[in-house]
Amino acid sequence: MGNIFDNLKQIGQLKQQAAQFEKILRSRTVEVSSPKGEIKLGVNGKMELTSIEINPDVLKPENKNYLEKLFKNTFASAQREIEKIISSEMKSQIGF
Repeated sequence: MGNIFDNLKQIGQLKQQAAQFEKILRSRTVEVSSPKGEIKLGVNGKMELTSIEINPDVLKPENKNYLEKLFKNTFASAQREIEKIISSEMKSQIGF
């Protein structure tokens, strides 16, 4: 019977650790710019877009496709940076 209560206690502790880890990830942000600085994105550790800055010079109808590709590539760079942060946090917080 004690085993069940020990397991429940461990589950509660894991939930607390997960909530703490999520809070840490939300607080970690990166800002990534496109190679020429046309776009600047802020992304937090939960992969949520927190800010967008677009240089007005690229906001022209003829730049639509270019801007879409630029946004996609810049966001992918931000994701890679966040993945590094997540990996580092997991190692330091959980020991993975």
